Amino acid sequence: MSYVGISIRDAMDKINIHANGWYLPQVQRQYVWGARYESETYICLLMDSLYRRYPIGGLVLWETDLPVPYREFFNDYYPGQLAKQVDEGRWGAHKSLVYDGQQRIQTLRAVLYYTFNGKALCFDLLFDKDAAESDDTGFFFVDKGKPAPARAIKMTELSTLQCNSKEKVKLETKYLAGNDLTEDQQHIVRANICTLWDVFVERNIKSIAYFPVISNSDKEVNEIFFRLNTGGVALTQIELVLGKIKARYSDYEEKLWAISSDINRATGNGFEFTTADVLQFFYLLVFETIKVESDRVETKDVECFHKLLEGTSVVLREYFENYLWGTLKINHASIVRKRLAMLPAIIYLAHLKECGNAFQIKKFTAANLEKMHQYFILSQFGDWNTPTMVNKFAQEARKAGQAGMDFPLPAIKAIAIRKNRSDVLYYHQFLSQPWLAVKVLTPNRSYIFFDATPQVDHIFPLALEGADDNYKSRVDVLWNFQPLPAGVNNYKRARHPKEFFSSSEGAKYLSDYDFLPELNSDRWKDERAFLRYRHLRMRKELLKRYGLRLKRLRSKQQR
Repeated sequence: MSYVGISIRDAMDKINIHANGWYLPQVQRQYVWGARYESETYICLLMDSLYRRYPIGGLVLWETDLPVPYREFFNDYYPGQLAKQVDEGRWGAHKSLVYDGQQRIQTLRAVLYYTFNGKALCFDLLFDKDAAESDDTGFFFVDKGKPAPARAIKMTELSTLQCNSKEKVKLETKYLAGNDLTEDQQHIVRANICTLWDVFVERNIKSIAYFPVISNSDKEVNEIFFRLNTGGVALTQIELVLGKIKARYSDYEEKLWAISSDINRATGNGFEFTTADVLQFFYLLVFETIKVESDRVETKDVECFHKLLEGTSVVLREYFENYLWGTLKINHASIVRKRLAMLPAIIYLAHLKECGNAFQIKKFTAANLEKMHQYFILSQFGDWNTPTMVNKFAQEARKAGQAGMDFPLPAIKAIAIRKNRSDVLYYHQFLSQPWLAVKVLTPNRSYIFFDATPQVDHIFPLALEGADDNYKSRVDVLWNFQPLPAGVNNYKRARHPKEFFSSSEGAKYLSDYDFLPELNSDRWKDERAFLRYRHLRMRKELLKRYGLRLKRLRSKQQR
């Protein structure tokens, strides 16, 4: 069997149709181009390759009527969009499953007929490919509710036109209307419409090549699939593990989504612990290591992964809802940079539960909760995130959980020291992650996020009127930060904080701040005195709340 050519219009018409339609095999990874860095740039380059008649790589399709699970392509793309599995009653239908090429086909479907991240793809009809730089394209995105700029066409308009000469003439007339185009510009517009028409509307131009696989064995096709994924955006080891599990339990990924979504809701719709993160945790439970090797997963191991779904999801929710959110009000993954370091604490809860011990955070003694707090803070601010350390920590956590003992912080500290890490919290480490530092010091406050950035107020504003040249560097420090919505921050911009808090409009915000001196204190007169006072208050809070002191790193002469 050799590759077969097909037009883009014909390929798009086959997606998700009931009679011999194109679908996604369940073992395929989810769509990843949307989360890719500069994804819009890559999409424009893909479209430009088609526009210039460059090859975009072939597809591999398995034509079958075997009753196997499969998923539909989605329409609009937005962050977190997931392709859903079709009803089991349709599994035996005749279909073609796209084993290689999902990312390209899904991208084309979204940008030609729907939207991508709330935007519509356009083409500049005055784009001159002969005069353009090699990395320039005529494609660009606009917000879906906005019209395309003059002499630009939305691809959704072009792709839905009927394929006949009358429609093509109408299109040319529409975009050549008016007397504001020179003769050369008219030629460019006509040429571009002709090219776009041939590639995206005409059915005779075979822009896509696909290889049909005829086989009565899904195992054989899955083997082809795994071998194909050696180039492009290669499958990760965790994705290969997921593929093996889905070959036995087709709805496994949907259940991982449910756990991930549950964690997100439990943390104020803020913390994203992905399906890959959940499966990474399961792998640690099954194999006692975070180094994922798909070849290690056998049939018996698949059963172990499946059994973990129900019981362990309760443990994950307990950690995120009642510890990370319940005690620290951490509502976004960007605050927690060392994600792997969280896993030993969750392992501890899992083995407490497995052995019939109380695993609920609210039932912990004050001493045990302090150990959990200290582990979280030390592991996040210190370099306790290496795979070897996490594996060793998890082993100690497993033993303590099975024995119903307190979280094994002393044993974990000893491991950290053996790995040439510190078992104390250094001043410079604390200042290096100000978002997290402020969060643990003010656990009753919640950040408001814009994209992945928390909104933080500088109590003494950066742009204070009349400040000297060194003022900004003095106040742009942790001890001057407070979690607060940006609206308030903007409202008090450039105003002296004492004047703001003493005013009728500012007084109502005073209770939103922590560790402030009394308004009649002389410490407000100089930001240095204010920062010294707040610095000491915040360090005392760290000691009182978590039993931790900040240490200064001694010089070699002092050691």
